[in-house]
Amino acid sequence: MTLLDRVALGRSDLVTAASGLLLTAVLVAGVEHEGTKRAFVVMFGLAAFAAAVRGFMRRPHALVALTVVYFAVLPTLKVFVTPLLGATKDLLSLAALAAAALVYLERRRVSHDRVIEPVLLLPIALLLGLYIVNLGGALTGDTGHGIAWFHGVRLFAEPLCLFVVGATLPGPARTLRWGLRALLGACVVSAFYGILQQAVGFHRLLTLGYTYGKEVRTFSGGHLRSFGTLDEPFAYAGLLLLGLAVLLIWTRWRPPIWLVFGLLGLGILVSYVRTAALITAALLGVALARRGYGRYAVILMFGAVAIAVAAFVLASEKTATRTVPLNSTTYLTLNGRTNIWASTLKSPADWIFGRGVGATGTASRRATESLSGSSTTKPTGGTVVDSSYFAVIADVGIAGLGLLAFFFVRTFWSAVNAARRGSRAAWLGIGLLTVTLLDALTRESFTGFPTAYLAMLLLGLSYAVWRNEARTQRERAVP
Repeated sequence: MTLLDRVALGRSDLVTAASGLLLTAVLVAGVEHEGTKRAFVVMFGLAAFAAAVRGFMRRPHALVALTVVYFAVLPTLKVFVTPLLGATKDLLSLAALAAAALVYLERRRVSHDRVIEPVLLLPIALLLGLYIVNLGGALTGDTGHGIAWFHGVRLFAEPLCLFVVGATLPGPARTLRWGLRALLGACVVSAFYGILQQAVGFHRLLTLGYTYGKEVRTFSGGHLRSFGTLDEPFAYAGLLLLGLAVLLIWTRWRPPIWLVFGLLGLGILVSYVRTAALITAALLGVALARRGYGRYAVILMFGAVAIAVAAFVLASEKTATRTVPLNSTTYLTLNGRTNIWASTLKSPADWIFGRGVGATGTASRRATESLSGSSTTKPTGGTVVDSSYFAVIADVGIAGLGLLAFFFVRTFWSAVNAARRGSRAAWLGIGLLTVTLLDALTRESFTGFPTAYLAMLLLGLSYAVWRNEARTQRERAVP
């Protein structure tokens, strides 16, 4: 053992000892001020957080697989166990980000290779900077740096940070394989549960503890919209579409895969999400392109995108007229959403930097809720936006949307170049981007849980894999 090894070992021991002393101090202070029970909960949470960080660093394949499954079933656990579990997704995301930061620091000691291209890191950093500074809110006076701003930053930052996590964790190829298997398993369970919900029926689901207008929704004609293990039908369809992308683009087809394909297809069908058909057609186009049928792929892809954009434009001109009262302050439109794009964007003068983070959308609604999701204050006019693109404009304006578009376009271009070299991970990245970008036309899906979280995490892993493949090819080409 060299002197440098001994010094490194000593530093590790010092960090461990300091962490132990810090946790002991926190426990003593907690017992004194909060009581034994709360102190135990805090210490258990800190220990779990530390274990998660360690796991993401040393066993990323196992932790990513567990994270995928946990995120997919968390909404159901919130209903049948406790709503307080909702905060665990934030802690798990933070643990993954902390692990990625530590892994990056470890790599910088021995190598100067860039994990992520600066051309991708820069728009992410600038976009998150716009959210944190909240220039639009300062100019309009609609929001400041309160609870709505906090939720807006948190909901938007976590999926983007998970992309960075996926691109940074060690062993991306193995981690991606485990993550995709976990995603397919979670999709199978959620799809089966969604189909079962059709047999259980509307009224029985309400008696089980689900809420009308939240999880339980109906389509025209009174058809129940299945929601599987998730919060609502649109997130359920989004999750199954991610699984469908894996099946069509990544998986090698064998007889059991046909059964999984049929189960996911039927699960999407009973969600009654109309845009799911267009996204499925686009995914079929990507699958055809991967198999060399470029002409048919282009026709199918452009047709699906054109119809999706047309539906998006037509929907933006409609207004909801029929509502169902849920309580004294909350009303639900018949289709489950309120079209408020015109009122969200308001004056063109607010478009450059937006109205402010949390002025509208999910963040404004979350600002009126407690940790468990129950209403704590009277709503102040915050509304849910039917499009992620309009939601970003409302938060940080066209400037922010431009940065986000640059990030997606640059990632897509990198994937296309790698796909031309035959990278299967790059084709998967194109499929994940297809689902994410088309789903965002008619849903606030850039911040949607768990679809945005899982899509960006797996996209980051795919990016790391095709980057490593390109690096390996360059090294082999050098004589």
